[in-house]
Amino acid sequence: MNLLKVKGEKLNLNTQKLPFIIIFNALLALTDVILLSQGITSLSGKVRFAVIIVSLILFITGNYILLSTAFKKPVIKDKANADADDFEVAFKGWKGMKTPYGRQIDLALEQLRQFQSRREKLKALSEDSTFDAAIDEVQTNMFQNFSRIINRLLIYDKKDNNDINRNGNYINSMLNTNTQYLEVFRRFIDEIAMLGDNGGSDAATLSLQTITDSLRDIRINGYDSFEDIQ
Repeated sequence: MNLLKVKGEKLNLNTQKLPFIIIFNALLALTDVILLSQGITSLSGKVRFAVIIVSLILFITGNYILLSTAFKKPVIKDKANADADDFEVAFKGWKGMKTPYGRQIDLALEQLRQFQSRREKLKALSEDSTFDAAIDEVQTNMFQNFSRIINRLLIYDKKDNNDINRNGNYINSMLNTNTQYLEVFRRFIDEIAMLGDNGGSDAATLSLQTITDSLRDIRINGYDSFEDIQ
């Protein structure tokens, strides 16, 4: 039974943090056994007492910090400058929370993996920064949707089925849009690969224009059919 509550609402433990809590306590216990066992060390009574006090302080402080972190909802504080690692950590944190959106969170993580993979493939086609603008354009649009998804994870009311469904529909819309972004990105990489050796400045111009136009079309067409856009 979970007795930790805030204003009558049960707090959900982020299971992603459990290994850290277990390892911390196991190491602390092992250290105590080694230091306090008379067969291993020959500490004086005063030193042994000091070890016990320090160990107790570490136990209380360490577990307080770890548990308080484990019960916090994952957020990204600086979304404007967030990178792929920031979103990966946040989504993995949410994956450890008890939410109705486990499938969607898994898909968000998979989309993030696909974006990183395709980004590296495109970079491999050029030794310089020829296609950085195209990569940035896709990343900006996808990461904005990831931010919106996290916002909805933060605000949904788990006691209100209508609210759960409403936010779930919004999250699905963002994920569907990202799927289209990734498909545009994939097709563009295939086209660039067929150009051969970099493609020069013309390819760079083509890259940004093609990506920008395609993403704009997706945003417009997708958002026109979805009413719950903030």
